[in-house]
Amino acid sequence: MGLSGDTLKTVSVHVFGLLLFSYLCKDVYDQGIAQAIRCTGEGDNATCQRRVVADLVPKSFLLLEIGPSLKLIGASLALLYSAYVIVRVYRFLFSPVDLIHSANKSKDLGFQVPPGKGRKELSSLVQRLRKVGNIPPPYPNGWYEVMRSCDLPKKAVKAVSMIGQNFAVFRGEDGKACIVDAYCPHLGANLGVGGRVHGNCIECPFHGWQFDGQTGQCTSIPYAEKIPAFAKTKVWPSTECHELIYVWYDAEGRDPKYELEEIEELKTGQWTYRGRVVHYIAAHIEEISENGADVAHLTALHQPGIIGRGGLDFAETWLSKLHSHNWTATWKSKTESLSHIGHMTLHLANSFLGFKLQFLDVHVNSDQIGPSVVILRFKTILGRGAWLQTVVPEEPLNQRMTNYIFADWWIPTFIAATMLKGMGTQIDRDVNVWGNKTYLSKPLLVKEDRLILEHRRWYSQFYSENSQKFTIKKENDLTW
Repeated sequence: MGLSGDTLKTVSVHVFGLLLFSYLCKDVYDQGIAQAIRCTGEGDNATCQRRVVADLVPKSFLLLEIGPSLKLIGASLALLYSAYVIVRVYRFLFSPVDLIHSANKSKDLGFQVPPGKGRKELSSLVQRLRKVGNIPPPYPNGWYEVMRSCDLPKKAVKAVSMIGQNFAVFRGEDGKACIVDAYCPHLGANLGVGGRVHGNCIECPFHGWQFDGQTGQCTSIPYAEKIPAFAKTKVWPSTECHELIYVWYDAEGRDPKYELEEIEELKTGQWTYRGRVVHYIAAHIEEISENGADVAHLTALHQPGIIGRGGLDFAETWLSKLHSHNWTATWKSKTESLSHIGHMTLHLANSFLGFKLQFLDVHVNSDQIGPSVVILRFKTILGRGAWLQTVVPEEPLNQRMTNYIFADWWIPTFIAATMLKGMGTQIDRDVNVWGNKTYLSKPLLVKEDRLILEHRRWYSQFYSENSQKFTIKKENDLTW
């Protein structure tokens, strides 16, 4: 396997830095050799020094001579290299980690690339030939992540396409995030592309119409004497929680039916953000949620440890026998007042070479809030933290799944990063299944699968009468 461009750059920097240090230290090295060796009868000390060094260092290296100015440049470069190493170490120990899988790579979507097939070609082929099944509506009613709060500074404007909608997202001068329909009701320009923020209003780049981010009312038409009362755009209910911006979607146009649960330790600063892993998944959103109630798949798919690969052939490797997982899980829906929450308890035991190591046990209490947000609180020997999982349908059968990790401030970030990579490896295995399976509305189940049916009944509450149905366009269909 060849090295990536980034890897080659990193290796080159380190090799250059080490050679630079070696050359600058040549004089000190030579003096140390001269002091350590006594020469008698074979010439003076300098002659002996040259002989000893010549045996250890290439002659071409020793013949190099540099002046004071070049030495100064070399010392400066050496200091820069030292700073580079310190920054890399700091990032490794303390900086959050971003692991983002590509939405344009078939392998990352779970498609295996055979010889002679390009990734894009295979992705298109699999999507065409795959039996989709009688799937539920693709956009359940609920809260969905739009973006991270830090990605939307004051007066910034973003265009976002998701859940079958196009949004213009902006942050007013009062610091509040607002989400409106992307298309200006005047002549259809996209407010998210070239739009500008004035106060707490967004201005259309086409004719300068301005709309209030809270009410949607048009507040200014530069060339009009009077603003019609009916001149307004749609404002989508939104909130900021978990350091994320969420939008409420409801096929019936109703106000939010529930609120998102806060993570108190995150608000108080006890838990800090450590990173995220992002996957793009070719599946229906409900199939991803259903994994929580599918207890049997944990042993079949996730028993091999995270040391192995993320593909479906991991069970055949010797690494899978070195480290293994043992899972115990339950799932149930909460009481009527909290019927939008599904609760799962999970216990993970780690084994190495068949020996259970209890001090590595992980205890998880998970709440799924609505169709797309999951908070998994975990407890380990090192401390506590939480996974925050969001699933966003960017298209009916294309989901963006993001897993954020927050942990006690004293847990080293590289430990949290290891957990993050482990989570990514486990999800990779699911992605390979999701990307190639079909949805069965009437699956063949045994009594031990009863939680799957319970989950489907629970999840059905997020569909309503006007929920958009999923249809497949026939290839080469030119009908209007």
